[in-house]
Amino acid sequence: MSSPWDQRYLGEEYVFGTEPNEFIRRIRPYLPSSGNALDLATGEGRNAVFLAECGLDTEGVDLSAVGLEKAAKLAAERGVNISLRQADLLGLDLPPQSHDVITSVFCHFTEPDRSRFSQRIIAALKPNGLFAGVFYHPNQIANGTGGPSDPAMLGTLEEMQAALDGLEWLIAEHRDHELNEGNRHVGMSSVVYLLGRKAV
Repeated sequence: MSSPWDQRYLGEEYVFGTEPNEFIRRIRPYLPSSGNALDLATGEGRNAVFLAECGLDTEGVDLSAVGLEKAAKLAAERGVNISLRQADLLGLDLPPQSHDVITSVFCHFTEPDRSRFSQRIIAALKPNGLFAGVFYHPNQIANGTGGPSDPAMLGTLEEMQAALDGLEWLIAEHRDHELNEGNRHVGMSSVVYLLGRKAV
């Protein structure tokens, strides 16, 4: 199973750095002190490793075997255990009410896949489970500082909230600000940030 990302992840350098996305770091006060977490499109593992450092039993899923190898290396260097699975997210087995936390950072789909997958994410959360999502806004294309070039893969705040209908929003915002994550996400960026809780 190969991925276009395999080529991007080759080499010793971590393409997006080894620190978690700033929003994932920001939501730490909301995270449970124990439980299980799933990091979608984990890439080289920076966010999955952070969740494990927060005490969560964490699995990272990605299509890129190269990225997953680097994720395993990063976890070992940080002294945490994470599970890693190579899989296509749209075909991923997501058992109902199986996760306390699910994160998705810069993972984009066109409709109708976006809404279908988003609803599967919500179904996979336990009652009171949290979903944290970071997505590029359509305005990002003009910035040219990362993300898909196909506007159909990007959503506004309202569109992303609609796709994830069924969550209680703890944070829902669209921000234009500077990113500095490795060598791929650098400069002025237009980003949607969402943190939602599943109702009991």
